[in-house]
Amino acid sequence: MIEICKPDAALAKVVLPQKAQPGISYVPSQFVLPFSHNEKQYVFHVLTKQMIEGTLPDSAHMGEGFDDLIEAMFLVPEGKDECAYYESVAQLMRLYGRTKGVPTYTIMPTLGCNARCVYCYEEGRKPVKMTPEHVEQTVRYILKTRANKKITLSWFGGEPLLCPDIIDRICDRLREENVPFRSIMVTNGSLITPGIIEKMRTRWNLGRLQISLDGAEPDYIARKRYYGDSDHYHAVLHTIGRLSEAGIHVTVRVNVDEGNWPGIPLLLDDMKRFVEHKEHVTVYFSPLMNVRAGEGDLGMWKKITDAAPLVDQAGFRTLAHLRSFRKFRANRCMADGGSEVIGPDGSLYPCEHCPPESRFGDIFNGTTDEKARREFCRTDRTREMCRKCTFLPDCTSFASCPWTDAHCKEAHRMNSIADLRYMLDRDKNQREEQAQEPDEDDTVC
Repeated sequence: MIEICKPDAALAKVVLPQKAQPGISYVPSQFVLPFSHNEKQYVFHVLTKQMIEGTLPDSAHMGEGFDDLIEAMFLVPEGKDECAYYESVAQLMRLYGRTKGVPTYTIMPTLGCNARCVYCYEEGRKPVKMTPEHVEQTVRYILKTRANKKITLSWFGGEPLLCPDIIDRICDRLREENVPFRSIMVTNGSLITPGIIEKMRTRWNLGRLQISLDGAEPDYIARKRYYGDSDHYHAVLHTIGRLSEAGIHVTVRVNVDEGNWPGIPLLLDDMKRFVEHKEHVTVYFSPLMNVRAGEGDLGMWKKITDAAPLVDQAGFRTLAHLRSFRKFRANRCMADGGSEVIGPDGSLYPCEHCPPESRFGDIFNGTTDEKARREFCRTDRTREMCRKCTFLPDCTSFASCPWTDAHCKEAHRMNSIADLRYMLDRDKNQREEQAQEPDEDDTVC
């Protein structure tokens, strides 16, 4: 067995090696992902995160030369319920990494917005804003329920920058109470000024934010539908440049479908002109929810996968730069990670994408429906269609998740193999660069 990537170290403390037994027939695990790259064959284990070079036999028995593959669980006993095994491992890993209290609060200062995005899933909801009473109670609620470590404040909306005074107040109060925190934000970017950037750096402890930039200028204008006649497109491009110059990492999410896809090269060209510090900017494309749920989703995912070199050539980072295939994630989303969403009216939700009926309490009374909260993200209730899936450890397993993909397995396979190939090339390039660096003893002064 030629090992390319070691298994996740934290997982290895929970998952014991599988000992080969006589008389048992072993077959490839449902969690193995075979793929080829540069005329070589590889197998990646989606659960353990181990990767080897080579192929797996269709079946094997103890003593036939494959005991190392059996021990590493690339081969498992025929008929093993691997979904049940994964559920038990996930439960243990959650217990292993659990901390008391809430680690992340997604705070919605308002549901109001200065844009009317054609894809907005909050369309029709009343644009309420936090009152001063709700702001103060939000601080009290955080002080009462927070984890005993640095917490994360995720600013969301609506458009959170319609209410910078609310962000000021909550951050200032937490600082007065000596609560260590960091901030992240999801915004359309149109309201960011030099003064706001300074607040982000110094007052809000914000090191990363996501901006939606949905296509080249004509598509952006048609899809964002801002109130007023300002040139928001170029203003946001300027803003991304200023943010990256200030050392704030920007993730640009481009929501795509067949309509705006032809303009993507022009968008990247515009970004190249406006953004100098490209190392602080990640660009990724995300199919709109109706595309993901439709029959044409795989065609869109294929275009996204093929476009990764365009982002590289433009000098920006891709999600493949950030995605780690070496770490097992016990929590796949905020809902099962103990995080909470605080709405502008003080309601508590498990996820920012959840409908109002998923409410489980409020900041005045805390959790008032613990059963509803637990039921939403039960990790021992894997969807039937997911039980045999290779990518179960890399996905949300509970049935209440509102996201829907028509061909999720095929899309996962396509994206995972593309990112694994990228990782192999990146590691190879890094090794070659290190090999070319002179030793200190050989350096001429």
